[in-house]
Amino acid sequence: MRKFRRFAALVMGMAMAGALLGGCSGAPKQEGKQETKQEEKQEEAAKAEDSGTEKEDPAAQEQEGSSSVSLEGVRIIHLISNTRGDGGNHDMAAKAVEKMRDEYGAEIKIVEMGNSSADVAKYLPTTLDACEDGWKYVVCGSAQMVEPVQEAAKEYPEVKFIVYDAEITRSQEGELANVYSALFKQNESSYLAGILAMGMSDTGKVGFIGGQEIPTINDFLVGYIAGARSVKEDAVVYNSFIGSWNDLAKAKELADIQYQQGASLIFPAAGQAYAGIYEAGFELQKMYLGCDVDRTLQYESNNPEMNNYMPTSVIKRVDTFVENSFQRIMAGENIFGIHEAVGLKEDCVGLVENGYYEKLVPEDVKKQVEEARSQIVDGTIQVPSAFGMDQNQLNEFIGDNH
Repeated sequence: MRKFRRFAALVMGMAMAGALLGGCSGAPKQEGKQETKQEEKQEEAAKAEDSGTEKEDPAAQEQEGSSSVSLEGVRIIHLISNTRGDGGNHDMAAKAVEKMRDEYGAEIKIVEMGNSSADVAKYLPTTLDACEDGWKYVVCGSAQMVEPVQEAAKEYPEVKFIVYDAEITRSQEGELANVYSALFKQNESSYLAGILAMGMSDTGKVGFIGGQEIPTINDFLVGYIAGARSVKEDAVVYNSFIGSWNDLAKAKELADIQYQQGASLIFPAAGQAYAGIYEAGFELQKMYLGCDVDRTLQYESNNPEMNNYMPTSVIKRVDTFVENSFQRIMAGENIFGIHEAVGLKEDCVGLVENGYYEKLVPEDVKKQVEEARSQIVDGTIQVPSAFGMDQNQLNEFIGDNH
């Protein structure tokens, strides 16, 4: 059955990618590999049956055996639905996975799966391969991994999945008991960014440029608009989408338009394309924000002038989430079978408060940001979210500022 599902996944992927995957030469070899492993598993099961014993699940032993769990020698694979190098969510998750190796002795592997249409078609087969190859924990993230995880988790209940920045939905209670997923409340940190941007604006106009129009990026946008409107009710928030995570030229073109329309600051949630937006802002001496990590760090040594226009970065601490997940596992907690949302209260999102923040952000704006942060944590402020909005509701909330 697993062989058939693996083959079906590959066929589905090829259909999604069309001609781009027509000549994929690795598929037959992968099927043979899986068939061999499946036969070995069947032989082991037959032997266990003959001896009257049943092979115990190591994961079950961990949950029942003791109050603490060691990661020494435990196999953890990180499937990146993109490539490394932009310092963003996947890089931070990889950093946490590497920490599990360096400090706790885990065996790890990090796989960069890419993000082209051909690459996306391989996500499910690659996930199934990871399970078949005996990796105990699969770490992955993004909305594009939801279906691959749902399929693989059903087929391999002994494998544990830790999924960041996506919700793995369940049709009934108790389903996918081997999956732990979490969404970040990026709307909370972008709400603070909206307060900062509009508080610093001398035009009443700010901008937002997303990579692709997916729920997570829309959530950034909704929080950002809400924060700006909390400062100025009729705030103008221009918003555009590149349609890509790495098209720097298109990003610069959209940023030029927004700055020319009067935006005093632009918030990019655009993957590696942020650099095009920074280039436009720097040329026009206009402000821009960092996203995912403290972007000033990459310019500090070779082009520090860029940082004079970056008052803060809007960050999601994916590394904190992944590390905390394994810390909870090591403490003996069963985190699987649930979905959570983590935000300011859990210290998994926020704004960077570095030297440029201190230098560039006026004191009254800092005070507004801090007051809002405290009120979000204590529940006084409920930040709207794109999650739960249908397209009509989202369009109505955003308005016509394109």
